[in-house]
Amino acid sequence: MALFVHIFAAIVALNLVGRAALETDESVLQTIQTIQSDLATVKSKLQSFSEPRPAFLAVWTADTVALRSGDIIKFNHVVTNIGNGYSPGTGKFKAPKQGTYFFGGTVMSAPPSPLRIMLMKSGTSIMIPYATETQGDSYTFTAVLQLNVGDTVYVQKDNRPRAEKAFGRSHSTFSGFLISEPDI
Repeated sequence: MALFVHIFAAIVALNLVGRAALETDESVLQTIQTIQSDLATVKSKLQSFSEPRPAFLAVWTADTVALRSGDIIKFNHVVTNIGNGYSPGTGKFKAPKQGTYFFGGTVMSAPPSPLRIMLMKSGTSIMIPYATETQGDSYTFTAVLQLNVGDTVYVQKDNRPRAEKAFGRSHSTFSGFLISEPDI
């Protein structure tokens, strides 16, 4: 609230100084225009704080699925999707805002094969954890990533040619949320 009071006081002062500047000195007018531009930037940033931060939670409900090289897991049941960044049709989260994001999830293996899954950022592998062929072993991940608008994050089978089985059945999840935006 104090910030709004300071901004209001600055606007009142600008109006008073602005009138004087028009009557006196062009350099003062340039200074006022710069201040007004800065205030517009601050106003825009304040409005972005009132917007909800992107966040999602999606669950994979499919039964046992054989994943092939490069298959993207489409976590099809969307529980939360603030900002509509996650697409169950593609299995990808697309960053609607630049900033630092947290991602987490779990994918459960199904016998008789181990499971190698990759967390991907716009086509680049971030990590490749491993789950053994033991029933119910899981690949669990967490990551903090810097994203630009339009970057995508998703989970896919690694590039090995061997098909590997995974459980959906609501045991496998993918989630993420915006932690912070860049400073002004």
